[in-house]
Order: sequence, then C-alpha cells, then structure tokens
Amino acid sequence: MKIKEISSSLAGTISTAPYENYKPSFSMTVEPDENETSQECFLKIGKELHLQFEIEANRAKTDLIEKQYANIRFRERDGKKYPSVTSILDWAKTWRVTTDELKQYAARGTIVHKLIEIYLSTGRWENPVDLNELREEVAILLGGSLRFSWADCTHKEFIGKYGDKIEVEKTEQVVFNVERLYSGQYDIKGKFDGVPAIMDFKTGGYDMRQLAAYAACEEGIEAIVVLPIGPTENKCGYKKPVIETKINDAFKDFLRARIKFRNRFGI
Repeated sequence: MKIKEISSSLAGTISTAPYENYKPSFSMTVEPDENETSQECFLKIGKELHLQFEIEANRAKTDLIEKQYANIRFRERDGKKYPSVTSILDWAKTWRVTTDELKQYAARGTIVHKLIEIYLSTGRWENPVDLNELREEVAILLGGSLRFSWADCTHKEFIGKYGDKIEVEKTEQVVFNVERLYSGQYDIKGKFDGVPAIMDFKTGGYDMRQLAAYAACEEGIEAIVVLPIGPTENKCGYKKPVIETKINDAFKDFLRARIKFRNRFGI
C-alpha cells in the first residue's frame, strides 16, 4: 500500500480566554517524504499541531489579560505574546498616584531619555520644545498638575561627570527570553568604566531585577548599572551610578516574580 497523503487534526478547550471555553481546532494534510513511515509522519504533524495550539492558547490568555489589566503589556514575536519585564514586576503594586500623574512621570522620563540619546549621538543638548517627536510629552508636563520640568532633572550634570565612562554598543534594544517567556527593552548595552554592562537611565526609582532580566537576554554581561538622572538635592548636582555585579542573585529574584505572574495569570 502506497500512502499519498496523511491527515491529522487537533482540538481542545482553553478555559482561560476572552470568552468562556474557547475551543480552537486545527488540521493538517501532508504528503509523506520518500521512505518516511506513516508513524513518523503522524508524529511530525502532531508536533506542528500542538505548537499551533500552544500559540493559540497563549494568544487567548494574553488577550483576556490585556482586557482586564490596563497596566500589563505584551510584545509579540513569531505569533506568541511575551509579558514585559515591568509588567511582571509591577502588576500587583498598589499605586498611590493617579493615572494622570503617572502620565506626567512617564512624560518626563521619555523627554530626558530622548535628550540623552540625542546628546550621545551628536554631542548637542536639544530643547525638547523644538522636537516634534516630544510634542505630546512636553504638553503633558507644561499642563500637568505636578509642575514637572525636564530642567529639574540632572541629566546634563550626570553626563558631564560620568559620560566618558559610558561606551554605547546598542540603545533602546527590545529583547526576548524564549525560555522564561518575557520581553523587555533596555536603554544601553555597552561598557561602563570598561566593564560589559546593561545600563538604564532612571529619573525616579529603580529595580535591579529589571536590569538583571535584560542582562539574561544578552551574552557576556558582567554588570548592571542604574544611571540616575532625576532631581536631586545633592550639592554636587548629580547622583552616583548604582553598579551591581551579582547579576545572578538579582535574576533569581526576578524569576520568583515571574513564577508569581505565571501562577496568577497562567502564562
């Protein structure tokens, strides 16, 4: 008997989805390779169908989470959605500020990050009012209740003191960890004072678990470095960098948060 085609199908129920008991179904028909047995062919098809079902389950769960939680974000790669590092770390926090105030904090951070990015590539400090890409953020700050200003930050003083220690290889790089299923975006990969490092500029608080998660997505990283550029009352006009070389300890702490996220959301 000569087998010309083999068909296989897979169906299942995904209970955690935007609507109750979502039941996707997939099928595949293939022509066996020469000298391939029917069993080998069925196994190959089954693997592909299970992979597709896994992707569909991921999408169903993440779609539901995004509808229920406005502060949880995902990035998509090859059809699968990965929760962001900041969402994994911050989803359960009880914020003591309003949504409007959060927008003002975010706008200030975005403005100062962009000013530094431009300076590192051109050597010039720009006025954000003159940059069309920052028009929305500038409007948020100028009209905001917190009366924030980028001028209150210490990015110029910090770069003046430590800029020569920062060697940039990549900036604003999105990374994915396929094994642990998360994604993130770091500010700088390069060297700080000659040491291979992941660096993040921070206008406010920081969490070393965040940088450790980024570092785990790259090879050869020996340090994670917070570059504080927010307001300060220090007489020198800037804060010192925060350097951590025990990256694995911080990454273990992040993985504990990752497990809590998976236990809560099933992804």
